[in-house]
Amino acid sequence: MNWIKEGEDMELQDFGVEPQTESGGQVTELQIDALYARSLLHFQDGHWQEALAGFQEVLRLDPEHVEARIFLEEARLKASLDQDKPKPRRIPIRLEGRVRTLALILAALGAVVVLIAGVRWAYGRWVRPRQAVQQEVTRKSQELEKAYEYLAQRDYAAAEEAFRAVLAEDPDNQEAQEGLAELQTRSVLDETYSEAQQAISEQDWDKALRLLAIILSQDPGYRDAQEKQLFAQEQQRLGTSFDEAEKAYAAGNWPEAIASYESLRDLDLQYEKQTVTEHLFESYLQQGIHLTASTNGDGEAVQEAKALYQKALTLRPQHPQTMQELALAEKYLEAQTLLAEGDSEGAATALEWVYEQQPDYAGGNVAALLKATGAGELIEAPTASSLEGTFQAQFASSMQNGDAAMATSDYAQAEQHYRQATSTAIHGGYDTARWLFASYAKLGTAYARSGNYDQALEALKTSITVMSKSAVAIPSSSYADYVEQGDRYAQSKDYQNALAQYEKAVQSLGTKCNCGLENWSVLP
Repeated sequence: MNWIKEGEDMELQDFGVEPQTESGGQVTELQIDALYARSLLHFQDGHWQEALAGFQEVLRLDPEHVEARIFLEEARLKASLDQDKPKPRRIPIRLEGRVRTLALILAALGAVVVLIAGVRWAYGRWVRPRQAVQQEVTRKSQELEKAYEYLAQRDYAAAEEAFRAVLAEDPDNQEAQEGLAELQTRSVLDETYSEAQQAISEQDWDKALRLLAIILSQDPGYRDAQEKQLFAQEQQRLGTSFDEAEKAYAAGNWPEAIASYESLRDLDLQYEKQTVTEHLFESYLQQGIHLTASTNGDGEAVQEAKALYQKALTLRPQHPQTMQELALAEKYLEAQTLLAEGDSEGAATALEWVYEQQPDYAGGNVAALLKATGAGELIEAPTASSLEGTFQAQFASSMQNGDAAMATSDYAQAEQHYRQATSTAIHGGYDTARWLFASYAKLGTAYARSGNYDQALEALKTSITVMSKSAVAIPSSSYADYVEQGDRYAQSKDYQNALAQYEKAVQSLGTKCNCGLENWSVLP
């Protein structure tokens, strides 16, 4: 930089730059830049002389200023070219500034107009088509989402309509194709599931398990199919055990019936609870009676019978016949113990009590033991006819009491009396089949009147089976069709029709066996 002389401040002022110096009197770079900018404006406006003076002043202050030197030469060239042109009339400075400002404004407005037009063109050329494509993609996506929502809600009709609407516009849409395929699969699975539920409600476990296996093979996580499969498998096992127990019970195979019923109770105490409880009780009682009679009062057998009576009483406390059998067993065992200890008098007293209650107890061994005590000389061994007369009286009494309870609609009391009659009928000798036929038929009637249809059907079927297999069997042609039809109705749980058919079979048998059932009606 050159130092500015005192008289040179006026030159800077001529260019609109105030002469400001640093503390040492040196012109600042900012002032030089301002002078250069002012000269450049003169150059752009075509004021060549002012531009020449300005650039020269810049070079005087800063000889190394390259841009000023370049524009200085350019300004000289422009000025020489304009010397031959006629001089335009000078516009007043104020008007010139306003014109320049107006020109700048118009130029800016023009630029804005051009920019807006360019933006609009670009928007119409690229942005708007892309937006349209994006909107279309979004719309299809929303339609697919809605279709899958319908599918999740199992509204298959709406889901199918939505998927097909997408495919109508875009036949190659893979998501819609997959959704439609899944819809068809789920529709079939739902239908199969409904059939499985129906089979479960009908306790058709084989059919239910077959249908559930189909469902799980296609969709292992389908709803609660696995839980239902486990349930059906368990019910099938229980049903098999129950059927085996009932078969043994109907055949009078008491040990097998007891084992099966006890096993069933261990698996599920609530399964067919009423039937299991009743039949297990009956099996305990009948097996105890059988052990005592068939072994002629063997001590170990009677001990086992006593245990069975005690089990029976846990199922039906205070049951009269069971309590009687338990008391007989205990007295009999007491007599055996007293005999072993040499107390003949005490043994005789116990045996006399047993003999009075049941003369043929322990297969008639009571009379033999009484003779062994010396007290039996006054007691005659019971004959078959006398025993039959005793049991016939007990049977007739139980049946009459049951009929009286039926007449007053006391079905629970009637059931109890008819079961006592059934137990007594076992000792009926030649007439056992006829007695059992009548007692089971009336027991089934009591069950039916109280609404216990399953046990009613079972008791009636037992009565028919007993008679059909007895020594006085009646030709099956008179009742077989009724039994067959009743069995079919029973399998479908059509209780009324099943009972009606079994009733016809009972009436047909009753008219030929003289069992007192000629005018008996199972249904009200």
